[in-house]
Amino acid sequence: MIYTPNSAADAQLLAHSHEIVRESMALLRNSDHLVSGQRLRDELEQERRKPRRRNIERVGPATKLQAHN
Repeated sequence: MIYTPNSAADAQLLAHSHEIVRESMALLRNSDHLVSGQRLRDELEQERRKPRRRNIERVGPATKLQAHN
């Protein structure tokens, strides 16, 4: 199919596209209560999967202080 400019059809298509985008954004804004639990679950799962690290910052300064005492 070869595209031929048609300003009336293009304007109608653009207006329809804008309407769809506005409706979609409104749905996203209003869906937070539906997905907030899922987000929290995902964040907790990510934290659980992170490798455990020792707190080096706490050990480092304490060791320096002990060396001075």
